[in-house]
Parts: sequence; C-alpha cells; structure tokens
Amino acid sequence: MSARYEEMVARLAGTDFYTHALTLAAAGTDAVPAVQASLSHSNWRIRRGCAAVLGYVDDAESLRRLALLTRDPKKKVRKMAVLSLGLGHLLRKNGAPPIDAVPHLAHSALSDPSVRVRRVAVSTLLLQPPARRIARLLRKILATENDAKALRVAQWGLEQQRKHA
Repeated sequence: MSARYEEMVARLAGTDFYTHALTLAAAGTDAVPAVQASLSHSNWRIRRGCAAVLGYVDDAESLRRLALLTRDPKKKVRKMAVLSLGLGHLLRKNGAPPIDAVPHLAHSALSDPSVRVRRVAVSTLLLQPPARRIARLLRKILATENDAKALRVAQWGLEQQRKHA
C-alpha cells in the first residue's frame, strides 16, 4: 500500500473531500488497497469519502465492501454508500455492474432509520434498469413510507416503470 494513497485517504476527512475522492478514483486500482483499508476507519468522514471513491471502482470485492457501508452507524456514510451503489453503473468505466445493487438499495429504502438515506435509496432505485422487481419495490415503498418526498419520487418512478414495461 502506497503512503501517497494513504495520505490522500487521510485528506478525505476535510470539507473538500470530494476533490480527493475523485483523485483517488482516477488513480484506479493502485489506490483501492488504501481505500479498502480505511473502510472501517474511526473517522466517519473518511468512511464517507471511501464510499464516494468506491462508486467508481469496477472491482466486485470493493463493491461488496461498499454495500456493507449501507449499514454504517453514521447516516452520512450510509447515504454516500447508497448513492455510490445506486449511481455506480453510471460512474464506472465499463458500466457493467459487478454486483447487484438493488437488494442493498431496497433494504435502505425500506428500513433505514434516516429519512434522507431512504430518499436517496428510492431515487437511486429509479436509476436502475427497468424491471419487475423495481416496480414491486416501489409499490412496497408506497405502501410503507411516510415521507412525502420519498412517496412522490416512488410514485413517479412507478409511473416510469409502467411506461417502460
């Protein structure tokens, strides 16, 4: 593991974390060991930055570790992990999903204690390729969610799913 990448990971704790996250993502597979080693860091800002970096990675093991961050104690880390998982297929170079993000997004959309995390999860579910299981999840969200914004997004997404079915 390179000391250079470890220093870059340490900078993820700052307010301009996304600049450093993009630099680490651009470094590619060389930076992945330093990022993976910091996924359990005691500083939640570093975990959040690592979640942002892993959204750009094509490695299945890294994405599985990213999925674990959707259960992090800190809601800002969970939100970034959900966002990275949901947007990952748009951010990655080859576009092919090495893991299925939908179960993790569904869990967050249906059971996360933070309404902000649930909103992000519902929104990123809409970015997944149209499928029956997405429509089923959106119907379940409509039946169980109390947040008006999440409900509007889920309703709109269900209408879009019907158009593409």
